[in-house]
Amino acid sequence: MRANVILVILFIFSNQTYSQVDLSKIDSLSKLIDTQKGRERVETLIHLSEAYNEVSMDKSFETFNQAINYAEQEGVDNMKGIIFLSMGNTASLSGDYPLALDYLKKSVTALENTQNFLVLCKAHIRIGLVYKNMAEFKKAIEHFNLASEVAQKHDIPDQQAASETSLATVYFSMGDFSNAAESYLEAMRIYKNLNDSIMYAVTTMNVGLVYWQWNKSDLALKMMLEAKEVFERKEQYANLGRILNNLGKIYYQDFNDTIQALDYYNQSLELREKTGNQLGMAIVLANIGNIYRDRKQFDLAFSFYERSLNISKVIGYKEGIALAKYYLGVAYNKIGNFKESNRYLDSCHRLANDYGLSAYFSLINEAKMINYAALNNFEAFMDEYRIFTAAGDSIKKELAEMEFVVSESRKSVDDAKAELEKANEKIAVQRKQLIWYRVFLALFLLTGIILASRKYIFKH
Repeated sequence: MRANVILVILFIFSNQTYSQVDLSKIDSLSKLIDTQKGRERVETLIHLSEAYNEVSMDKSFETFNQAINYAEQEGVDNMKGIIFLSMGNTASLSGDYPLALDYLKKSVTALENTQNFLVLCKAHIRIGLVYKNMAEFKKAIEHFNLASEVAQKHDIPDQQAASETSLATVYFSMGDFSNAAESYLEAMRIYKNLNDSIMYAVTTMNVGLVYWQWNKSDLALKMMLEAKEVFERKEQYANLGRILNNLGKIYYQDFNDTIQALDYYNQSLELREKTGNQLGMAIVLANIGNIYRDRKQFDLAFSFYERSLNISKVIGYKEGIALAKYYLGVAYNKIGNFKESNRYLDSCHRLANDYGLSAYFSLINEAKMINYAALNNFEAFMDEYRIFTAAGDSIKKELAEMEFVVSESRKSVDDAKAELEKANEKIAVQRKQLIWYRVFLALFLLTGIILASRKYIFKH
């Protein structure tokens, strides 16, 4: 299975050449291995296997196995958890999520045995991210919480922040932006205390995305550009590829500037191709398709959507599959092929329903109403309209409930204010009483001293 996945990926991205890979790094690491022993040699083998990622996945895994065998022979079993973690990361990058989970779970077992709690946190977070990409959000949250527990218990603040950030990404995918913002802001607080400028920039970018969802485009853009400057200065290419894609979305959706948006998208795609980020490529390809769709260059648009869909299918990225199918549904609507549009929208809806991608429901519902109206299918249109009105009624109920909660909260605040005013008045009275008590006590003591003095004088 893994071999087939890798072959398909290599076929899809046959335009990526070895010139993009630093072959001199591979050569120097290969020569270095023969001069090393013990833990140092295992670490170099891990670096070499990671360098092979862009040339040959088979060679990468072969080198990992060499590292495992050498660690066992030389009695450095405490390195096995780190090796399995790196193997899981490589498998995840290639899009083979079942293989990635297998290696990562082996990593957790090995790291628990050696009590390497720092790397154990990283392994749980990586497992959670794989589950997130598979749209298994419940399992993802479970592993992020496990990482958080280990980090808190053993005082590892950077991993506590990493688990909060990862948890926020799940909430974001589920459309729960309030919880996403809460987790991102907690991570920002930790990274600020740690003086970690790169991760602070990452969380700044993520909070910017939340603000963007809340229609705060100018604030979101400001935060994105601040983060972009850090990524460029620190040569953080993976994060740079992501933020360029996000900037493209803001310019496209909010400012209607397709020229600037396409420029950012193309920069993002180039970086993601160089780093072999298949998931990131799937997302940005779909976004580029939207630009050409709006320019009515439909052949180009469909080619980008199909490339995006193929990558997401190959690597099992459920959110990416849903995204590409929704965009294809919209594009077929634009060219008047309403039946084909509904076919893709229905497929997207099934996927969204299966994996809890609730953000698509209202979008699909509105698009299908338009399609059925164009097809003069009144009965199907009314079915979709009933879903639309039911959703509206649900929102009204939620709004009414929220208004009630706000009203009760205000009432509680007013009651609390009244109680506080009463308490302050009581405190003021007691303070006055205390002052008079102190005055009376001072006078009483003074009188006592005078009387005692007179008695003493009278006696003598």
